[in-house]
Amino acid sequence: MIARLAALFSIFATLAYAQSPVDPWGLNQMNHMLADRPVMKSFLIGDQTHWVRREDTIWQWTARHFAGEVTGFRIAWHEAPPVSIAEAMHAYSSEKAFIYIDPSTLDADLSHNTHFERLWSYAVFELLNAENAPGFSKLDWDAYKGLCTREEYAREYARLEHVALGKLMLFHKKVWLPWCMKSGFTSEPTIWRRNHQPDFDLWLSQYPKSSSYPWEYYGANFDAYRASSAQAVRKP
Repeated sequence: MIARLAALFSIFATLAYAQSPVDPWGLNQMNHMLADRPVMKSFLIGDQTHWVRREDTIWQWTARHFAGEVTGFRIAWHEAPPVSIAEAMHAYSSEKAFIYIDPSTLDADLSHNTHFERLWSYAVFELLNAENAPGFSKLDWDAYKGLCTREEYAREYARLEHVALGKLMLFHKKVWLPWCMKSGFTSEPTIWRRNHQPDFDLWLSQYPKSSSYPWEYYGANFDAYRASSAQAVRKP
């Protein structure tokens, strides 16, 4: 009975999405992303290939986030891999953001479905992380003006990403799993958890001060802002 109700909920959610038009920007970004990362287009059930369809909730959710329905600014797909060591990243300005996914991080020994789900999780996380753009911008400005320390900057950047991880867990529960039930796809929950802990301090304790993330990873950004600020002061 519970399974039938969940399936009905998934159907109603799909119909609701389908009846509400998506901004053409979001449609175009989805087309570009799937063309550049074709592993995200299809999944396997047994030996049969199934395709992600435009009316699917995961497709619609992603297109709407590209279109800026949540952030208020458009997000663009960028075909290049990230310029950092991360599997995925986003960059932002006052009017637009970009997301990047590195396909080279995929292990050739893993299954197609694992590759498929990993790339979708990367895309969703970066779209959710883009919602933190105002917070990231404030931290960047604080670093530039010398209003925070290097450690505070890295810690607060990580705090914002922790918020995005929490939203990723909700996406997996409320969007991805209902789509899985409807489509017959079997999810790997560890792909979405990413060592997440609801308590920020407990989660951050996984990363000692000697670890690259977030201390050196974002500390380098802090250093760049401070150097830029010092250079501006020296200019006549």
